[in-house]
Amino acid sequence: MTPVVRLALAAMLSGAACAHGVQAADAIAPPAAPGSPAGLADSAALRATVFGTPPQDMAPMPSRVPLAEINIALPWSRPIPDVFWFDRKLRVWFSAQDKPAPLAIVISGTGNDGNTAKLSVLRGALYGAGYHVLTMPSPTFPGFIVSTSSTGVAGDLMQDGRDLYAAMQQIVVHLPRRVRITDVDVLGFSLGGANAAIVKSIAGKEGKLKIHRAVMINPPVNLFSSIGRLDELFAVSIGSGDDGVERLYRRLYAELANLYRASDRVQIDEDFILGAAATVLKTDAEYSAAIALSFRINLEDMFFAGDLYACTGVVVDPKHPPRVSDSLEETQRILRNKPFSEYFTKVFAPYYLKHRPNSTAASLIADNRLHHRRRLAQ
Repeated sequence: MTPVVRLALAAMLSGAACAHGVQAADAIAPPAAPGSPAGLADSAALRATVFGTPPQDMAPMPSRVPLAEINIALPWSRPIPDVFWFDRKLRVWFSAQDKPAPLAIVISGTGNDGNTAKLSVLRGALYGAGYHVLTMPSPTFPGFIVSTSSTGVAGDLMQDGRDLYAAMQQIVVHLPRRVRITDVDVLGFSLGGANAAIVKSIAGKEGKLKIHRAVMINPPVNLFSSIGRLDELFAVSIGSGDDGVERLYRRLYAELANLYRASDRVQIDEDFILGAAATVLKTDAEYSAAIALSFRINLEDMFFAGDLYACTGVVVDPKHPPRVSDSLEETQRILRNKPFSEYFTKVFAPYYLKHRPNSTAASLIADNRLHHRRRLAQ
């Protein structure tokens, strides 16, 4: 759990209010989000997002799935800011068969680590089908950004794909010798699905880790448009300023507190927020607000880390970066009202325009469309 999200958790459970660089040029335009602000078709889609797959529609699961946590230091890791002292190593989870088997590498969704409730379901299904299973965090998860990212500025499909592919190679090499791998497949859901496609494309060209198949579960075809819709969903369902967020927190407070007390390992991710929403909230507008809030909390940490690494100075003074003992409450307050469009214009675009000669804001957006990447690969 990162410093900013830890403050969000403390605020929720206390009932309190929630948690010299390159400057963006005026010509940098935020990505557009055409179509419905929700990007969801109807009430059934909203409820499916909150409640997940109905139990009767799920495949039979094995009664036991072995699980080992692996922490690995990567040779190319960047200097670690003091405030991220706890994320020096990449943390992944591995479930091994007791016989030779193919390996399924699963990439998490936006802002999530490698051991969420959704990944547990995928792990069970894949292990039951005879796979070794390796689950990895999203490259937009702060633990990945700090331990693995070669830029510190997450969200570029190709750059994140290269970092994922390099990390996969290191992990596979360091698996126990008793593990025998007959083939490798990669899959992911949501943003992880798009990441899986990029990793497969890179593997096809480099061949260092031979990946047979890539499976994409509900990936964004146009990454920035999909995220832009979630920004609009936040504005429509919660509003600007702190009042709307505070009202939603108050609705969820009791259930969030119960979840916190019931677990010795609380992680603020979409499963945590939507689990509370499923119990407390009832209307389409309330479900929309919970979905938007879960994404915004994930964005806060990506924004914070990117601003810190890129030295863009949006919320962190690059000359005086936060120390371990510093309060980040005001930073969290600021970040929860910042949409992805601001991350794009003030952190992402300034960094990549500086490091990629001849690129433009429009080309950065185009490069993060899967159909555009498919044309480049052909």
